Parts: sequence; structure tokens; C-alpha cells
Amino acid sequence: MNDRTGTTIEAADSTDSPSRVTRRAVLAAGGAVALGSLAGCTALDGLVDRVGAEAVGTTGASPAAFYDGSGAPSSSDGGNERTAVYRSDPVDVRYVPPTLQAASRDVELDGWSTSASTKAQDYNATRSNKPTSIWWPGPGDGDADADGIDDLVDLLDIERSLLVYADAAIEAVDEQATDDATATLDAFINATTKALKKGDRIERCSTDVCGPIQENMETVQQRAGDADDAVDAGEWDAAMRSLQEARRIVQGDIDDIFDDLDSDGDGISDSMESLYDYLDGEPTIGERFVVSLPDAQVRGDGPALAAELTPERVLTYFVGERDAEGCVESDRDIAVHRDLACRNLLTSTLEVGDAVGSQLRGIDKKDIRRGMTARNVAAFGTSGGVVVTGASPDFDGSEPMARVTAKCCYDGQTSPLIIQELEAWGGETTSGKGAVSETFVVPVAATPPDCPLPLPALLYVCRIRHDDQLLYVGGWQIDDGALYEDSATLLTADGPNVVAGVSRSDIEEGGVDLQSRVTGRKRPGRTTYANVTLSAPYDPNADYLPAGAYPACRDDGDLYCWGVQSREALARHDTGDDCNDTEPPRPPSCVVTALDAPVLHLVEAADASNDVKFKAGAELSKAVN
Repeated sequence: MNDRTGTTIEAADSTDSPSRVTRRAVLAAGGAVALGSLAGCTALDGLVDRVGAEAVGTTGASPAAFYDGSGAPSSSDGGNERTAVYRSDPVDVRYVPPTLQAASRDVELDGWSTSASTKAQDYNATRSNKPTSIWWPGPGDGDADADGIDDLVDLLDIERSLLVYADAAIEAVDEQATDDATATLDAFINATTKALKKGDRIERCSTDVCGPIQENMETVQQRAGDADDAVDAGEWDAAMRSLQEARRIVQGDIDDIFDDLDSDGDGISDSMESLYDYLDGEPTIGERFVVSLPDAQVRGDGPALAAELTPERVLTYFVGERDAEGCVESDRDIAVHRDLACRNLLTSTLEVGDAVGSQLRGIDKKDIRRGMTARNVAAFGTSGGVVVTGASPDFDGSEPMARVTAKCCYDGQTSPLIIQELEAWGGETTSGKGAVSETFVVPVAATPPDCPLPLPALLYVCRIRHDDQLLYVGGWQIDDGALYEDSATLLTADGPNVVAGVSRSDIEEGGVDLQSRVTGRKRPGRTTYANVTLSAPYDPNADYLPAGAYPACRDDGDLYCWGVQSREALARHDTGDDCNDTEPPRPPSCVVTALDAPVLHLVEAADASNDVKFKAGAELSKAVN
């Protein structure tokens, strides 16, 4: 059924059920109908199908897609030669009609999806920062034995943070600064206490390296306590001896762990070398999608797409095994198309860790990547927007999942998500003729085609109401801070997505001016750069960031994106080692993509055939002048 209307009528009465339409009801409503031939039966079936469709109301939908952008990025210094610009591949357009139970019939609705991958060339070469060792994707499907790698990776990050605390305490004791020495020793002792509480991970670790770590940490904690007592007594030499012994123990554990992880000494753990080799080629570093469905509901209190497609249910269409057995929905009042139900819209397989997977009822336990190094997300409000990044679970301001609202862009606030609240999309913000929900951001492991290991990534999705349709808008982006030192992926927004209705004549004439549709924003750079991904040294004044973006070292001393990526980074912030006032560090790296990239939606196409809609969906960005 290529042509749809938005007409809504009351369902016909039925003597069998007040909410179902039968042949008897149609006969009574339509008068005498002759059933003397096969053609007559076919016509009657068509009439029943039409009545079922009309009982639903609006059934039409049209493709929508992210604007793919134009222009080159700029910064306060006129740009930077190390900026890399990654544009999306040509959009893939599909017809994905869902079905809805109405009047005892499966009514097929219109449905469209657009998706595109973002690829890089020699992703490692765009940076001067080294690979880090805080990411391990965990064992593959059906492999319960990770050889203790996940435990070693976690312990290495803990030990490196202890080394930072030890060095800070040694410096303070060397200067015989009582207050500084007391503060840094307190931080060192607290860190060892926190590390020892993770004894279950040490005990679970099966490698020989892990054997003495528990005892070594206890010794380190004791030596830090001895140093603290010596400082109180004014015995600076004794304090230094205790701290130097503690540091030797910590450094020895670090060397032993890394030698076990990196047998060839190239700075990359053996288990991750194939992933960094993949990044040296033409890796997929992100994907985008928009799914367009009619805002349909069976008359009365019948099922509605908007109510059925909760954030939890939508997330399960992107997380988990592709083409899993039994993935096709057949026993629900609303059944989405196979490409959605079987997770085929994207080219990559996405998986979640324990914290999020346990909250998604619609995914199988095998879709939870157990042993995956834990990643959280953190959101930072600015005076004109929001910045979301991956984060260590040890950062108190992080969550296993986050929800940010467009309202953040006006009052500098963000809203963390309580994981259990996945039944609603939250508040909506008006954007032109559309209404944009809050955005959900989830850490995932993404495995693109030909990628040997899952990448750390951030998945994001929101819902937009526009033109009597529901647009489910989102994507995933590589989590750079889990792979490289002194780097972070920044998902940014300075308001709700600009939603632009695009007609077929707009596509032919290129008459849509996106910037004229942006109001109340200080830096509407995304109307130019759209869904482009940028990799560059961080510049808070760059026009592709929201207004009020903080410098990497905030004036108020609070943590920002790079300080939350790992336990080691958190320790550097605690000790003041991350931002040296006398010698500012070089700008850290960032990979930036927009949560609020403009969305172009085909309108005035109710009478258009699917062929016409398909072609228009592939050319939506041509409408922007």
C-alpha cells in the first residue's frame, strides 16, 4: 500500500466485540453486498482491510535523515591544521512498515529508515597521544574465559592512580609542606582503602601476576599510614623512606601487570593490537539513523505506537545479536519491521555491559558482554548547552546511563537518568513544528563489519514528533577516551534538534535555510556542520561547541571531560597534577559529534509513491542552500 491518508474515523460496530470489525458489521454498515464471485470476496477483503486501517487513523510516514553538513570548522585561532573532518557515507534508505492490530486485522503502516556510517582513514595518525590501556571488551559470545584480562586492565588503572597519589605525597614531603603532605597522604590512604575494597576482582583474577597484589596493596596502605604518622611527628626523612618504599611496590605491580598484558613491549596490550591495527586502516567510527513511523493509535483506548515504543523497547532494537533466533515480532499489538526487530538497521553489532543490560528486559543474557571494562557517562552543562562524555565509574558524577534535556541549553543544567525509568521519553522541547524529547546516552561495545574486536562507543537516541509522525533519531560514536590518553569523545548540544520539513520542490531547488530556523542560540554551528564528526585539539571557543564550553582546565577547579576518563585521570585532578598553572599543558584531543544535528523530514508527500519517497529520502540534504 503505497498511498496513505491521515483520515480518522470511528471503528464500525461489531456484534461480536465492541472493539473489532467483522464482515457482518461491514455488511450492515454498507448495505447488501453480493458475494457471488471470487472477485466479490476479494473486494470485501479489501473493504475490511480499509476499515481496519481507518480505525487506526494516521497511517502515513515519510523518510527523514540527518543533514550531512557543509563548510569547514573554525576555532578562535582560525582553525587548526590537525583538525580531521569525518563525513557520513551516502544514506541507506529502507521501507520498514510496522503492523498494528486493529479491528481483528493486522494493519500495515508506513515506516521508513535512513542510516549512514562514518568512516575514518588511518584514525591513529590524526593524534599525537598514545593508546591507553583502560579498555577491554570482555570475552566474545560463548567464551566465558577472559584469561583474567578484564581484571588486569582494571587493576592496572587502579595501580596507576595509586602511583599518582604516591608521587604527589612524595613531592609534598620533599618540600616539608605540612598541610600539603597531610592532604596528599590522606588522599593516598583513601585511594588504597578504596582499592582494597575491590578485593573480589583481585581474588577473581586467575593470572600469576595477581597473586601478590592484594598483599602488596595492604603493605602500601600501611606504609602510607606510617608516612602520615611521621609527618605528624615532624620526622620527614622517615616519611620519605616509607613513601619511597610504597612507590617501589606500586611501580613494581604496574610493571608486572603491563608485562603480562604487553609481551612485546610496544605499548599496546597483546589482546588489543588487532583493534589498533583496524583503526590504522579505514575504520567505522560511528553510525547515524532516523526511523520515521506514523503517530498512529487505534481509536478509543487501543494501542498506540508512541506509548508502545518506550526508550527501553527502542534501545533493544539496536543492542544485541543481529538476526537472533525468534527476533521477528509476531505476538504483539504493535510489531515493528524485521529490520528493526532483528537489529539490522545498522551495520554494527552493539552490546552493553552488566549495569545497563540487566535493565533491558528485551535482550537476551548472551547479548550482555560480561567482563567488558565498565564505562559510565557524564554530562556537563554549560551556559549555552551540554557536553556528554564517557567516564570512569569511579567518577561520582557519572551514571551507567544518562538522560540529557534540551532545557539544559538554557539553564546550564543536566538531568542524570535513574536507570529504572525507561518507560517514558521525558519532557519535550518545541523545535519549529516539532517536539524533541530528552536524549538517552548509553555506553556500548560496537563491532563494525571486519572489526576484530568491539570498540568502546556511546549510543544515543531521542524521539521527535513532527508532521503527525514519530522520528526515532540517534546513532553511536567511538568513545575515544577509552582508547587514547588525554582524549575524550564529546557529544554536544546547544538546544533541541532543528527539525526542518522538506518538500520535493525544496530538494530540487535547494531552498531550505537552516540558520533562519535557529533562534535563541549563541553558537548555531551545527546548522553548518550538521552530523559531521570532528577530531581536533580542544578549543572551547570553537564554533562547533556549545557556548560556554569550559576550558580543559576549568577556572573553578571542577572536573571536566578529560579528568573523568580513568581512575588515573581522577587521581591527577585530586592531586592538582592535571592542570599546572605555571606551565599550561598542550590542548587535549577531542572527538566531537552533535546530539542536536539538524533533521530533515520529507513533507507534503501523502500522495507520493514509495519510489518517489525512496529517492527523496536519499537526497534530503540537497534541499539545504
